[in-house]
Amino acid sequence: MAKFNLESLAKCGAKTRSGEPCKRYGNNINGRCKLHGGRSTGAKTKEGKLAVRVNALLNHFMWFCDNHFYMKISKSDMEKAIKAYLYLVDLTNLKSNEIQNQVVDIISEYRVELETAKYYIEKYEGPEAFVIIQSALDHYYKDNANEHLQFHVYTPIYPTPFYHRSHGSKAEDDLFIKILVKTISKKGCYFSARVHPNPIPKEIKKRIKELKTIAVK
Repeated sequence: MAKFNLESLAKCGAKTRSGEPCKRYGNNINGRCKLHGGRSTGAKTKEGKLAVRVNALLNHFMWFCDNHFYMKISKSDMEKAIKAYLYLVDLTNLKSNEIQNQVVDIISEYRVELETAKYYIEKYEGPEAFVIIQSALDHYYKDNANEHLQFHVYTPIYPTPFYHRSHGSKAEDDLFIKILVKTISKKGCYFSARVHPNPIPKEIKKRIKELKTIAVK
């Protein structure tokens, strides 16, 4: 049984390829069917909203010039990037255990603006400003297992100068828990894999043996 009477809904009426109005039932919000924008929510992400601003198919030459020569970065985006950078500078004065998720929260809100203006800020504030911004961006990308930094969950990479967490990123924690659950389900709770021996004691014994040999001679 239908939840509501379909006959009470208006017809979509959108122009089809044949030129005739669409005869599907529209929804109560905008009167369109699911094929003609009835379920469309519009762009929600920052990248999506940026894509909606310009239609490269209408004037691809101007679109290319705006992006590569004229560099029309909006004043509001630049102000947001500088604001986020100043927030990050304040966080550099805190200890790693005091930062918690503040860096991730800042980058999640201003990521596009910082990526847009990080070289501009570096030009006027110096190389350390760029290192601060890039450290925060990498911290965010590692936490979210972003594709271009996802390899870090398998391979150790040198820690960023700022905002580094000794216990690893969220993505590393999630992978560790996933592997641990899988291992327990297959091998049992008390399974212990082969551990590579520490090479330092072996080197010390070798060095002591060499010194004793020299002393005897």
